[in-house]
Amino acid sequence: MRADNRAGYADRIDRVVAHIEAADEDAMLDLDTLAGVAALSPFHFHRIYRIMTGETPAETVRRIRLVRTAPALQDDSLTVTQAAAASGYSSSQSFARAIKAATGATASEIRAGGGSLFERLLQPQNMDAATPMPVEIVSTDPLRLIAIRNIGAYAELNRTYERLFATVFSQLPMESLRGIWGVWHEDPRFCDPAELHFDCAIEIGEDFLAQGEVELLDIAGGRHARLRHVGSYTTLHDTIDRLYARIMADDTHLIADRPLIVNYVDDPESRPEAEWRSDIYLPLA
Repeated sequence: MRADNRAGYADRIDRVVAHIEAADEDAMLDLDTLAGVAALSPFHFHRIYRIMTGETPAETVRRIRLVRTAPALQDDSLTVTQAAAASGYSSSQSFARAIKAATGATASEIRAGGGSLFERLLQPQNMDAATPMPVEIVSTDPLRLIAIRNIGAYAELNRTYERLFATVFSQLPMESLRGIWGVWHEDPRFCDPAELHFDCAIEIGEDFLAQGEVELLDIAGGRHARLRHVGSYTTLHDTIDRLYARIMADDTHLIADRPLIVNYVDDPESRPEAEWRSDIYLPLA
């Protein structure tokens, strides 16, 4: 795939779209299944898919499902409510919301306007091209972290970090802290908050006996693409997207089957939010 890295990723995503288009209503189209079709790690599939297509896998599934409603929607002998029932939607209200979200028009407007409005369903909005960034390719040593896994909404992360700090530094001096880390498993912008997994982690300069909810987390060393984000954590994922896009467009690097990690360089209480520095590490094969 190195001969044309982006084309290789595009072929994988094309297989997923074809799989979704061919699937029946009862087919399993969960994230792990679609990642398997693409032969990509679940760690990275969701972001790569959205960068390549401009939408999430779930949005593609909904859009293709709506495309299948075209015959019923364009059949003048059926009411919009009947068209909704024919398309598999549980109610005309949910059908109407899906049509409006996907096209910006109502089902009645699409029916009155013919095929031109419906064509919006066939064209997902692509992301803007990535701008040049100072991405570094670095080699890292293996990293042993002390972590608590947060399962659920990211609004809870501060409290999870507080528990981690309280547990570790009730036994060790604060001077043993070497770094604050986060290990991302999903993109919080597009996943159910209840299904988010995030490892709140720290690096310390001493041995520590992990027990209870605190665990040892070993991060493999090796080559990483590193990019520094400066500013609020709320915009961190936009920078992560740009890093993915940059590496996917580079014919010399492939993304490895390991999770993305972030080093939070600054204590948020020591600097203004606009100056917070976060180093993003994307593992490379």
